[in-house]
Amino acid sequence: MRCWLINGIILIIIISLSTGIGYASFIPQVDGLENLHLVAATQVFDSKGQLLSKLFEENRIVVSITNISPYVGQAIIANEDSRFYDHIGIDPIGIIRAIVVNIRAGGLVEGGSTLTQQLAKNMFLTQERTFTRKIKEAFLAIMIERKFSKQEILQAYLNQVYFGEGAYGVETGAQVYFGKHASELTLAESALLAGLPRGPNIYSPYVDSKAALERRLAVLTGMVKHGYITQEQADKAQQQPISLVGKKKRAVQASYFLDYIAAELVERYGANRVYKGGLKIYTTIDSNVQQEAEGVLGQYQGAVLALDPRNGYIRAMVGGRNYEESQLNRALAEVRQPGSAFKPFVYAAALNQGLTANAMIIDQPVNIGGYAPQNYDKKYRGPITLKKGIRWSVNIAAVKLGQQVGINNILELAKSMGITTLVEQDNNLSTALGGLTQGVNLFELSTAYTAFANGGIMSKPVAILKVVDENDQVLEEAHLTQQSVLRADVAYILTNMMQGVIEDGTGTPANIGRTAAGKTGTTDGYETAWFMGYTPELLVGIYVGNDNRTPVEISGTQVAGMWGTMMSKVLRGIKPVEFLVPPNIVTNVPICADSGKLATPGCQDVEYSAFIRGTQPTVTDTRISPKLQPEKKAEVAPKKDEQPRWWKLPMPRLPSL
Repeated sequence: MRCWLINGIILIIIISLSTGIGYASFIPQVDGLENLHLVAATQVFDSKGQLLSKLFEENRIVVSITNISPYVGQAIIANEDSRFYDHIGIDPIGIIRAIVVNIRAGGLVEGGSTLTQQLAKNMFLTQERTFTRKIKEAFLAIMIERKFSKQEILQAYLNQVYFGEGAYGVETGAQVYFGKHASELTLAESALLAGLPRGPNIYSPYVDSKAALERRLAVLTGMVKHGYITQEQADKAQQQPISLVGKKKRAVQASYFLDYIAAELVERYGANRVYKGGLKIYTTIDSNVQQEAEGVLGQYQGAVLALDPRNGYIRAMVGGRNYEESQLNRALAEVRQPGSAFKPFVYAAALNQGLTANAMIIDQPVNIGGYAPQNYDKKYRGPITLKKGIRWSVNIAAVKLGQQVGINNILELAKSMGITTLVEQDNNLSTALGGLTQGVNLFELSTAYTAFANGGIMSKPVAILKVVDENDQVLEEAHLTQQSVLRADVAYILTNMMQGVIEDGTGTPANIGRTAAGKTGTTDGYETAWFMGYTPELLVGIYVGNDNRTPVEISGTQVAGMWGTMMSKVLRGIKPVEFLVPPNIVTNVPICADSGKLATPGCQDVEYSAFIRGTQPTVTDTRISPKLQPEKKAEVAPKKDEQPRWWKLPMPRLPSL
């Protein structure tokens, strides 16, 4: 009786509308009636133009009706609103038919709503089953019909309707179920989709294939009844098996990166436009690099960041081992002690002051005002070059060097290279070993390292290349932000020194058989382990560390192995390139690492170093092979009042502190 009453009152509304009685009082206040604007998902593309993911509240891709198989519209009309092209938004004949059906059934089995009414309800009203909502729905349907053509209304409906499995609109539905565009749908596929809106969770082929087949047959039968297809076509379509693309895992690639760009976009355009505006976001992410980066951490907690040092493009971003477990982006949010990964700033400051890669420093126990640093292996190597000092991450060498060049100069250099977490309290010798008051995050440390890899030019990270609106109008395009923070020759010499870390030093597990440089880092108590490494075309920073700061029992050398595994996969098939050599640099000068002189066959540790032309050594190490040397006499220890020399020639004279 109630259903009969509602439908009867709608008939009265039709009469009222035709005479103009009570029109204004029933009109609901809505936005978007001017153009039937639909909420559309924002699409995010990788650097090669492939769809990476979507940002949405409703997963919808809006397409023109010309890009939808005509079978879809025909199937929908035949089964949902056969008089679609004849009514004015509400269908009196359909309502009368629904009244009869409902009376016979003793309940609400047919609503009599047109496609236009359904569109009005879904776009502008709630889903509540009330008399007031039904009245508003009817008024809106008539207003829509007066303003738009049938094709425009059908296009809006097909883009708006829900097909289940999180798919709004026929384009998304076609991709979710069949892995194809709506324009490519066959008759059988169109009929299956058209049958879903009445019960997406009942008729979904992912849920119940038998129910889906029965519903498809009902749709095909309706299409035959209303003359859209022949019985032969229907029979042939019904014989076709349901071929689904398969459900995709809910886990989304580059989830941390998507959060990162979404935050940027919302700040610029607002959440409503980002999640409902159908934007197209073209990003710098490389899906291949991202995929390999996501496999780096395994069971370890930490972060991975990959940048192209030549322009700052973010090629991969991993903010943790499991996004579903924790959405905290550790590449940005975690500020941790960098350990020896900070030492390149010490050596860069020394090179800035005129020191050379073969300058000598004595690695031996030292106590400076009560500060007595130790090497990680508790060994002391005696006289070594600066290059050997960084190759083997010798703590004593870094501390002595930091004292000589001035910690304040090191801090100023690091700040100029984008490290913002340094404070006044960091002006002490432990800074030379990365013992900072606050620490650094992976994002800023990686940004700073771009200058080492890119001839002294720091490249600020870029995530978004271009933003296009729903009308394909370009809203923004990326502009590189780069800054010269080191001389090109200093950057090259430092890179050459750090190539030694990988070739014969603490980072040998990162040796992938091509030109690369890097630096390991392990903090006290194994709280955090780092490897910052780069080739000319790709810089990847990795840290491993528990959120609660408990030991990870992994060293920077082991993280170097993780870096090597990732890079060997990422760069497979890519032709190796060399770091660009500045014109004032001479390279491959053989140096004996324990004398700083030109190496001869008698040298047991030869390093091939780079120099600014004119600063390379001319004195040859004249020692003969140790096998031919007479037995060495015991050295006499210095008297207690004698202080051991830290520095030996050849090296420039250092300023006193």
